[in-house]
Amino acid sequence: MTETAISWMDRLATEIERDALSSAVSQPLVCASGISPSGPIHMGNLREVFTTHLVVEALRRRGHTVVHLHSWDDYDRLRKVPAGIDPSFAEHVGKPLSAVPDPTGRLDCYASYFIAEFSEVLDALGIQVQAVRQSQRYPRGDYNQAIRRAMDSRAAIFDTLAAQQTAGRHDRPAEERRPDYYPFKPYCETCGTDSTRVDGYAGETVSYSCQCGHRGLMSLADGAKISGKLVWKVDWPMRWAHERVIFEPAGEDHHAPTGSFTVGSQLVRSIYGGSAPSSTVYSFVPMAGANGKMSSSAGGAAVPATALDVIEPAIVRWLYTRRLPGQSFAIDLSPQAVQRLYDEWDRFARRAAGENADPVEARVLASCVRTTAGEVRITRRPVSFRLLGSAADITQGNTTQIARIVAEHLAPAEEAPAPGDLLAPLQPRLDCAISWATRLLPSEQRTVIRDSSDHGPWRQLDSSMREAVRTLAGGLAGSWTLDGLTALVYSVPKLMLGLPADTAPTSDLKNAQRDFFKVLYRLICGADTGPRLPTLMLSIGLERTTALLTDDDGATGSGMPDLSRG
Repeated sequence: MTETAISWMDRLATEIERDALSSAVSQPLVCASGISPSGPIHMGNLREVFTTHLVVEALRRRGHTVVHLHSWDDYDRLRKVPAGIDPSFAEHVGKPLSAVPDPTGRLDCYASYFIAEFSEVLDALGIQVQAVRQSQRYPRGDYNQAIRRAMDSRAAIFDTLAAQQTAGRHDRPAEERRPDYYPFKPYCETCGTDSTRVDGYAGETVSYSCQCGHRGLMSLADGAKISGKLVWKVDWPMRWAHERVIFEPAGEDHHAPTGSFTVGSQLVRSIYGGSAPSSTVYSFVPMAGANGKMSSSAGGAAVPATALDVIEPAIVRWLYTRRLPGQSFAIDLSPQAVQRLYDEWDRFARRAAGENADPVEARVLASCVRTTAGEVRITRRPVSFRLLGSAADITQGNTTQIARIVAEHLAPAEEAPAPGDLLAPLQPRLDCAISWATRLLPSEQRTVIRDSSDHGPWRQLDSSMREAVRTLAGGLAGSWTLDGLTALVYSVPKLMLGLPADTAPTSDLKNAQRDFFKVLYRLICGADTGPRLPTLMLSIGLERTTALLTDDDGATGSGMPDLSRG
């Protein structure tokens, strides 16, 4: 049986329950995630946090008390200057991220800048975490005892790591390198970098030297303030034991046979007497289709905030929730892909909320729109995104005009509120549509509506096409809804060919429809293509649409003939 988007969470929750019972783990259960805020935090990082979040939610639904412990590894060294950051920051390479200045000058450090940006995303997505910063825990001595244990066991750690290393990677054999190995890396108290080497360890004191010429001593005694951290493959299992972590996902590279999770699983047992947490492999999530205008603030990185500019939080949750963690997928921010995504979500949401909904789909929907902590912000009146996007495009994001257009679309199918009362129920989709039209849609795809009817295109039409346009114009008033206009624009070409309205598509019919649509676009906006015609017409209004589809004689059709005839 294929594992579903829900059953993988239940399977992991069952494994975690079993492990907790067998090892007598006390509540609360600790599920972890971690990110090094070394640059813009991308969609792949979000998948790690999201995977933990969904498992936490599954455990909470089973009645467990669970902590989502999120570790900000802001005591890691700055390895390189990422795109979008002033190259002068190269002088800080080797320093802990918490000691590098904020590139904007607004916050206390470099790490805080990226942490704040990502924390806003987590809030928007309804992901609540208990955040800890390693830049606080290491320096104040929280891990001193665990560091001493690693230093005392450095030969055993070296052997474990060496057994996993690729043959021929080092110039010297393992026997020669073992005496010089230490799993702790000090930060120099003079230059602040980790360009250091440990020269010795005795009596809870580390002696070290730095490339800058400084030589120093550092106490690892209980309560001593330190400046340095364990190397990554030791740091991770140390924290599993220290925090009693029972679940933490990891990327494919960490779960490789010689990866960090594999090595850490051995070290947490042999050095710290603990056990590796349950885990699952997740694939990273790239972003496609975002133009430079959308991604420039992140230096071109695929950051979640870019997606949230045009995609509602519940839909972003859906993109992650409906797939297994190991399934790779890209978030496509091309204008057409975003429209299709909203169409797909609206169909799914209606289906999953219906009386005969599939139980799995209903549960997926529930996990997208609410968490155990409360509701995720959703659009209360999910008007077609295509309509909102077209209206935002044509009105240049004027919310008053957009509300008027939506009100016209809703009536007479339902009693629409006054345009001014529509704005709040349309959020956050309305803001997403405005961002889509003004920031994502390339300038060459923006829609420019003619000021008045143009006689030129009319003179190029044959009599049959003129009559078709007149027929459509005459039927507008009686079809002024999204569904009504859709039926109208597709039916007129069938009428031209003498076909009934329910005729299935054929190549000849599709060609006739394409030719007809091109004529309508030329009459309305002077181009061969544009937004879908029903949404375009609703966006500019009945009066203006009728005027642009009226020929120089002022003639329109008298209305739609009977399209059911053979």
